[in-house]
Amino acid sequence: MNATTLAIVVLPAFGLIAATWIALRLRRRAATGAKAPLHGLREREFEALVAEAFRIQGYEPIASTGRQSAAFSGLVMRRERTTFLIECRHWRTGKVGADAVHALQRTMVSRGAAAGFMLSGGRFSREAVAVAGTCSVQLIDGPALETLLARVKGR
Repeated sequence: MNATTLAIVVLPAFGLIAATWIALRLRRRAATGAKAPLHGLREREFEALVAEAFRIQGYEPIASTGRQSAAFSGLVMRRERTTFLIECRHWRTGKVGADAVHALQRTMVSRGAAAGFMLSGGRFSREAVAVAGTCSVQLIDGPALETLLARVKGR
């Protein structure tokens, strides 16, 4: 067998092996992606994990006044006499848009909160990132959320 014939036979075989290996890695990564640790949690369990993760960072929960509304369903925390809202409703959402950030910003103003956090198990649209950059809303997407909650689960 000459070198050209060998190259024609061997190179496609290596390509097929490499493509199969990459596909398997992508499947495994998708199976253990950002949603995996959150899968199966109930809303209250998720909120409890988030509250503990923020408590570890020095935030203290403020007793709920029972006025959860359609505009806000999350946690109210305090740190160094500053109030923060933590929006948890989008934790199962794949992509969060600018309207959700605007809604959190309006709720922060109405409740007198200095800043807020919006959590998503997925990601945020470019518009959402742009809006958050103009106000005191910090976005925590899937990988960052997974890291945040891993601190609690690792204790």
